[in-house]
Amino acid sequence: MSTEPHNQEPPKNGQHTASFGLLGKTLGHSYSPLIHKSLGNEVYSLFEREPNELDNFFADPVLQGLNVTIPYKQTAYQACAEVSDIARRMGGVNTMVRRKDGWYGHNTDYEGFIYMVKRAGISVSDKKVVILGDGATAHMAHMALEDLGAREIVHLSRKTEPLYKDAPVVGKGSQILVNTTPVGMYPNCPEQLVNLDDFPNLEAVVDVIYNPYRTALLIDAEERGLITTDGLPMLVGQAVGSARLFQNKDFSDEEIEQLIQQIRYKQENIILIGMPGVGKTTVGRKLAALLNRPLVDCDAIFEERHGHPSKYISTHGEPDFRDKETAILRDMSKETGLIIATGGGVITRPENYALLRQNGRLYWLKRPLEILDTENRVLSNGGLERLQNLYKVRKPLYEHFAQCEVDYVTPEDGAQQIADEYNDHYKI
Repeated sequence: MSTEPHNQEPPKNGQHTASFGLLGKTLGHSYSPLIHKSLGNEVYSLFEREPNELDNFFADPVLQGLNVTIPYKQTAYQACAEVSDIARRMGGVNTMVRRKDGWYGHNTDYEGFIYMVKRAGISVSDKKVVILGDGATAHMAHMALEDLGAREIVHLSRKTEPLYKDAPVVGKGSQILVNTTPVGMYPNCPEQLVNLDDFPNLEAVVDVIYNPYRTALLIDAEERGLITTDGLPMLVGQAVGSARLFQNKDFSDEEIEQLIQQIRYKQENIILIGMPGVGKTTVGRKLAALLNRPLVDCDAIFEERHGHPSKYISTHGEPDFRDKETAILRDMSKETGLIIATGGGVITRPENYALLRQNGRLYWLKRPLEILDTENRVLSNGGLERLQNLYKVRKPLYEHFAQCEVDYVTPEDGAQQIADEYNDHYKI
């Protein structure tokens, strides 16, 4: 199944044939049609509407169910003849279902948030929680965390005390951190609001962002061995809550998990790292054909923009080369669903890890040093001893960057090993 976000142009009022969809002012890219169609709703579309169009839009009898996003959640609330207790507590709806007496409003963000937290195995009961943000999503998260039994909930924000700069004080004794802000979201990634050094007792980090897969905050938490979850399970969870109302049917935990895994399988980049001449590009081509994915060769992009990497290093020096290499990674790694073959020294810049990891799973390709290709490679050419010295320096860096190690013989073997591991990781 394709996981490209949908951005279809919705037909105007009176002309559409879809009876379900997502309402917003500016929707951009949305996963909602993909998710709802995967759940069996084939007539789910996107509806971009201006405020002055809403009265006529809500009155259209063809519409049977709507999801609602900003800035219309409060407007939708007012348009409902009846709302659920959850929606009343939150003061807004994200789901509307037409009934005989008018629209019924509910808010499934609440149940999506709870599903995300429970799926990650995060225990909230009797814990101190810090929420980053004080907007509508933060309010929803606060309510859900209260209902899950949190002992204390503190918000950090830009304008209302305590502020983000107060994290060193507020963070003491906190066990769970929840980001409800857009900081770190595509395309402004990786960015983060707080330093986890200020949260010494932290057990888990929750981020409602799902693009990128791993925000800088989650990568920081992951490296510290904390429990983490991104926002995709919440997105799917709230969509399933809406689908239950739209389709009057239930969905099993297995169906929900399979949908999350399928989306992630298509979304995550496969990143190839390893020594110069190990065969990243060659394996990448085989893997691209095997998985029907595009291959991005970072060295080839560098050559297009700046000339041959080895010649550039000889002329301008390695530090300048690394700066430009990182700039390429910053652009490429924001995309999804790619196979990315990196340069051999990409692991020498610590900041490159967050760039690659945000949407990627990293595979370290390994072959005996004596068979590596060193021709026209300024940093590895010069005999086996020089190659061994370079490997000695880089080995711990590869170990730190990689999620998987691949010892291979032929390019076909390497590609198949990666495909098998990736499929198994996502249970495909």
